[in-house]
Amino acid sequence: YIEISKTRLYEGFGGGGEEAKTARRVLVYILDTSMRLLHPYMPYVTEQLWHHLPRVPKTEEMAAHSLMLADWPQMDDTRLVQDKDAIASFEVFQALTRIIRNARSEYNVEQGKKIAATIVAPGELKDMIETEINSLIMLAKLDPDQVSVVEAGSDEAKAAAAGDSAQLVVQEGVEAYLPMAGLVDIEKEKQRLEKQSAKLAKEIEKLAGRLQSKGFVDKAPPAVVDKAKAELAELEDQASKVDASLKALG
Repeated sequence: YIEISKTRLYEGFGGGGEEAKTARRVLVYILDTSMRLLHPYMPYVTEQLWHHLPRVPKTEEMAAHSLMLADWPQMDDTRLVQDKDAIASFEVFQALTRIIRNARSEYNVEQGKKIAATIVAPGELKDMIETEINSLIMLAKLDPDQVSVVEAGSDEAKAAAAGDSAQLVVQEGVEAYLPMAGLVDIEKEKQRLEKQSAKLAKEIEKLAGRLQSKGFVDKAPPAVVDKAKAELAELEDQASKVDASLKALG
């Protein structure tokens, strides 16, 4: 919520005005309440932080303007309102952001590079994502000029699925398509993976030869042999993943 609030607070992200005022009120309320609840356990830190928050000016009736004397948060008789649909929608948004960021990591996309994306979603989820598109652009580092949200089952969605893109499935009906051309330089990535594959092959050959040596297996402590076997299995797993990535690049 704090990260998404930035798109409401700052004009550079499309925020400002009444939307920014509302976001500030919510953030201050949450932090103020948190400081009050934490104060018995962390008195000095919370007291110091609390004095930096906007609050009612000290009056003559107050012995001191201190968090130690501030009212303890109270629940009224009204049950806390929960919008289950809003919670479910936000969880979809979180999952969408997470899966795009994971894809960036898997494809070794440069940290500051902005990428294109087509988001496919049905009905109300599509509307929600469009409403929060600035937040998605910021959090997933997308190119604002190359981001679109389309209706599931539409011609645009079919076109996105038919293109040379990485398909990310968030949940049934919600997907993201990231054009491969925007994710990686295919030739550079092939060269990188080929070098990594060759390096792993040498390490695997060396460790496998060591384990096939009777002198090592018979003389080394069992724990050392087991560790070497585990390292070999890990190297073979890494090599398998690198080979799969090379095949995917064609």
